[in-house]
Amino acid sequence: MSQITRAIVGILFLLISVVTITLIRINPHSITPTRSTESRMAGIMEGILKGNLIIQDITVIKDYLSGVDLVFSQGGRNNTNEITFLLLDANFKELYKKSLSAVDIKDATLTSFQFEDPIFIGTGKMVHLLLFSNDGTQNNTVSPLYNQTDSIGQLYVSQVTGNDLVGSIKNKVRKYNGSLMLRTYGTDSSQFWLLKIFLYFLCVVLSCLIIWFSQLRSTLARIRIMPEWVFIFIAVPASTVFAFITPPLQVPDEGSHFSRAYQISEFDFTRHNNTGPASMVRMDSVFGHLHFLAGEKTSMAEIKSQLGVKLEPSRRVAVSPPAYTLPYIPQALGIFAGRITDSSPLTLMYLGRIFNLLISILLLFFAIRIIPQFKWIFLLLALMPKTLFLFGSLSYDSLTISLSFLTIAVFFYYAYACERNIGWKDLAVMALMVLLLLFCKPPYFILGLLFFFIPGKKFGALYKYILIAIGVVTFVLIIYVGGPVAAGYFSGNNSTTEVAAAAPSDTTPLPVIRPDDQIKIIKSDIPAYLKLIVRSGFDYYRSYILKSFVGVLGWIDVELPDILTWSYLILILMAALVLSGENVRLGLPKKALLFLLLVITFIIVESAMYIYATKPGRDRVFGVQGRYFIPMAPLFFMLFYNKYLNPVLNLLFSKRRSEYNKAKVKSKPVIYLEIQEKEQLFDKAFYIFLIGFCVFTLLYSIYITLIRYYNIET
Repeated sequence: MSQITRAIVGILFLLISVVTITLIRINPHSITPTRSTESRMAGIMEGILKGNLIIQDITVIKDYLSGVDLVFSQGGRNNTNEITFLLLDANFKELYKKSLSAVDIKDATLTSFQFEDPIFIGTGKMVHLLLFSNDGTQNNTVSPLYNQTDSIGQLYVSQVTGNDLVGSIKNKVRKYNGSLMLRTYGTDSSQFWLLKIFLYFLCVVLSCLIIWFSQLRSTLARIRIMPEWVFIFIAVPASTVFAFITPPLQVPDEGSHFSRAYQISEFDFTRHNNTGPASMVRMDSVFGHLHFLAGEKTSMAEIKSQLGVKLEPSRRVAVSPPAYTLPYIPQALGIFAGRITDSSPLTLMYLGRIFNLLISILLLFFAIRIIPQFKWIFLLLALMPKTLFLFGSLSYDSLTISLSFLTIAVFFYYAYACERNIGWKDLAVMALMVLLLLFCKPPYFILGLLFFFIPGKKFGALYKYILIAIGVVTFVLIIYVGGPVAAGYFSGNNSTTEVAAAAPSDTTPLPVIRPDDQIKIIKSDIPAYLKLIVRSGFDYYRSYILKSFVGVLGWIDVELPDILTWSYLILILMAALVLSGENVRLGLPKKALLFLLLVITFIIVESAMYIYATKPGRDRVFGVQGRYFIPMAPLFFMLFYNKYLNPVLNLLFSKRRSEYNKAKVKSKPVIYLEIQEKEQLFDKAFYIFLIGFCVFTLLYSIYITLIRYYNIET
């Protein structure tokens, strides 16, 4: 293609793109609610019954309304009736209507009604929110939750007369104090111009790439991009920003993580004394008002006020920290450094976060460096907003994720990159990695089975490989059986005396979570249980698991836009499909092993949450989050690895493509090899695009975290 042709194509592309972006409507994204009536003291209304209308009057505070979130209770049942959400303006004109099954409503979790286009209401005008059902009964319906003190408009129940919903609104039979527990999302513009400006800029960049592609190809051929250093340069500043802009203890269970890390900083490795400074517990309560409540904000003044609080380590209260020890070592080092200088609890928390992120990032740096292939899959997973957010916290997930990635990298190094025979020192390194994972989070020690990726010839003789393989299996079984005992010892639960639980009397209410009952349910019908966890993970909560895998931040209340979540996942999948190397081959047996490890992990995670976080008798598993699957995620994307697409794409982008096509048969292999080894123009262009996308996603994640927790005009 000549320079003139490229210029014409580039200009046409720019003109068509600008016209298209200008004409299409891009709705303002509902990043943070304009109003919120969430409450920890919520009441449960009567069910949404046939013949009744639940009506909430709302006065909007921005010109456009773009969505509403509501919270419902299933009442401990598996309800199946249909619920209808209806929105009317002040003149009872229908603005929005949606029907859904109670089966799809998550218990005590926000149910979103996002409009296709923002609806113009007008600031200060009123709308009527209606909930009704044509088949709801006392024993088969959900109930909305309501805030008993905070009112944003009248909340009442009316009786339906015939099919006249509008006329029935006036038939008020019961009024409630307060208002429905909800969030409303509003905007003063019907278009998201910030995103349009970004798209205009992107089109200009792409047009320039088309016009000057021949000049850029020469530059791309010369540069070398090292993913491990890309990771360092992006991860350190991004994770540090997360560590400081996320308000104190606003990561799930971070207060408990803080307590355990503080214990270890006092060299209490066995939880001998389950107490902590009262000042730390008070700080947790100071910022507890932010948990789950998107309308709640904090300020730098509120955070800085904690700098003057004295630690007073001798004034202690009872705490209930997690049982683990190893994954809190990095945080404990930072806290220990702060204790030496008599720092405040707030300073200790930040030091714990900083040490945690530095050590986790360092381990992942080495993981990316030593793995012979899949470096960019590692990089993309490591640069996910969720991953770097966890790194910049006190969570034990940080070390678990980084150690899992490093363990995978070690086994792949010995399988594909190590050119010498494997000795006892190498086996000791692999065993150490598996043991460290066991003491971080037991389920992930099954990564030790990646040992079988290593070719038998690297052990010098077949009999040695067989003996070592038997040893590996035995080692895994010993860990599986003896791991809980060892973990109990290191967590302080090393007593051999069994205490019999008192049998509940007729008047003693049963606890909500009953692990023994859940285990009995599993054992009674294992096939039915397997169907339940598959349905739960891939039907009921598939969308939430994927969202929380990439970017649900804060106390599970700061969500990335769906378009960024799905785009990120698609890009990782593309990287798995189109990036390959000559030295790594994953045949069907090895991919079958990867798939088996993924299935085992899924069953373990789902079962743990079914036993310890789900009420007996429910038809789904509650509490599963996407972050539980990050440590094993590289194995999933390895399933899409192939050696066919990458050479074709590099040849297609090559500046020597014409030379290759015109070359004689004998010369073609030499040119082809040079293109694949020296140019790699497609790879490098794709790397630059991935880096840019990751940076943009992280910047946007920081932005939505800021406006979630602080009063910043958007």
